[in-house]
Amino acid sequence: MNMKTAQTSLFIKLTQRRLIMAGLVAATLTAAAVAVTNTSLAQEQLDQGQPQEQTGLTNIALTAIPPRLGEDNSILLDPGERQQVQVRVRNESNQPLNVVSRAADFTVAEDGFTPISVDEEVSNRWSLASWLTLVPQTQTLNRNETGAVNVLIEVPEDALPGGHYAMITHEPAVNGEETGEGELVSASAISQKVGTLLYVIVDGPINEEAFVRDFQFPKFTEFGPVPFSFIVENASDIHITPRTSIEIYNMFGRKVDTLEIEPRNVFPLMSRTFEDEWQQIWGTGLYTAKLTMSYGASGAVTMASTKFWLIPLKLLLAMLILILTAIASIVGVRRHYRQRQDQKQKKIQMLEQRLDELENGNNNLDKYED
Repeated sequence: MNMKTAQTSLFIKLTQRRLIMAGLVAATLTAAAVAVTNTSLAQEQLDQGQPQEQTGLTNIALTAIPPRLGEDNSILLDPGERQQVQVRVRNESNQPLNVVSRAADFTVAEDGFTPISVDEEVSNRWSLASWLTLVPQTQTLNRNETGAVNVLIEVPEDALPGGHYAMITHEPAVNGEETGEGELVSASAISQKVGTLLYVIVDGPINEEAFVRDFQFPKFTEFGPVPFSFIVENASDIHITPRTSIEIYNMFGRKVDTLEIEPRNVFPLMSRTFEDEWQQIWGTGLYTAKLTMSYGASGAVTMASTKFWLIPLKLLLAMLILILTAIASIVGVRRHYRQRQDQKQKKIQMLEQRLDELENGNNNLDKYED
């Protein structure tokens, strides 16, 4: 009786320990999931270009409106002409904030489309920052308030025709280590900067020339979607927004699909890689992809083509093996059936022969009796 009581008590203690351990593990997993979720949300905000609140002693978040201005070639000016445009900045912070706006030239990262502002003035034929005057350069914005910045564009008389580009940046004004309210800010908050890309076209004889290179699909694919890529090189004096379509033809020359590629800007003397997928799952052999790209004000066209295989080889091999196995089974069954038929025929012939022998034997006996 004492032994059973001791075993029961030991079982209860072990059960309690297991429940405690399970609770600790669940709490740890929950905390990890929350951390991963927060990290994913922050990364998603960065990827989508949304303002991200900085953690620290104060939250700093600014939004530039619009993110691009004039990319549709709407700001077309003659040498010596002036024009005023307006951009806005919104304070998404949890407090009033002094905001400084500046005009800066920028370079494009190796990916061909990410702009990187340059603090010092850049002297090249596409720079724009030195032509711009911003009013006001500094303003105080209350929480969730949007402020306007007037941008005066003064084109020099000797400006070269073509595209000219700058970035209107906005960032918190820092007096020592304080914001407009005198509160301490973190280093990450101080470095928070947003901007509007400004596109200005100087009228005149503008060269527009672009090329497509490295248009390729995987040479062989078993199942889709089928990835593809191509590179657009812009040798123009102006940015271009190529309009591209890809037609897919099967081995019999019949068009089976048309793909429209999302237009994206390509800056002068830069190249940009375009990547996408053909959402076809099953294929039946050799395909031909024909790319047509139009660009520029004159609608210039350039073309490229490539061939690729889309065929489920492993599946076809498996089906072929199944067919061969079925054929072999049928042949084996028929052979076995024929062998049995032959054996039956031989037995029948043997029986007939014995019957003949018996009949002959009986006939001989009848003759002998006679």
